Amino acid sequence: MNLRALTYPDLIFINPPFSTPDALIERMSASLAVRNLIGDKEAFIRCVLQRESEGPTALGEELAVPHGKSPVVQRAAFCLALFDDPILWPGLEGDEDVRMVFLLAIPEAEAGSTHMQLLTTLTSSLTDERVRNRLLAARTCEEALSALNAEAHTATDDKPARSLLLPTILGAIAAAAFLHAGLHWLLGLG
Repeated sequence: MNLRALTYPDLIFINPPFSTPDALIERMSASLAVRNLIGDKEAFIRCVLQRESEGPTALGEELAVPHGKSPVVQRAAFCLALFDDPILWPGLEGDEDVRMVFLLAIPEAEAGSTHMQLLTTLTSSLTDERVRNRLLAARTCEEALSALNAEAHTATDDKPARSLLLPTILGAIAAAAFLHAGLHWLLGLG
């Protein structure tokens, strides 16, 4: 999946002046609305915050991936915020220091396919420590976009150093979401 095709320079924020998840989600959502990638900013924010209330989206490795799957999303896209100084984001074991925040906007009709493909592409890229470091060192939107595509330019004989923490956490989150949905179904809550 070509990550550059799903974002724009004005959807990338380097050291934005927001210190809370809610404020950052609000600002990123406003940028998606300006680009007409979402039709109703407030509905999208409610969707993202609802998802945040169901389970943490800080995934370790200084990464958070809040997301909204909603009919108000016109086209799949993402925003990115990069911080020199971490902000606190709810994680599996309490608040975590986060320096990279990807806000995913997924059309409801693509909730399974595009959502999982984008999440897999992002997390696969970010398990490469060199990609993460290059992304965190970015000082411009173009540098950030270039860092996201850095893995595609890595020579095949130069295997990237991978961390198993992120895939493990993603697996645990997926299992928890599956159990949560199953319990709601069994109890007739959803």
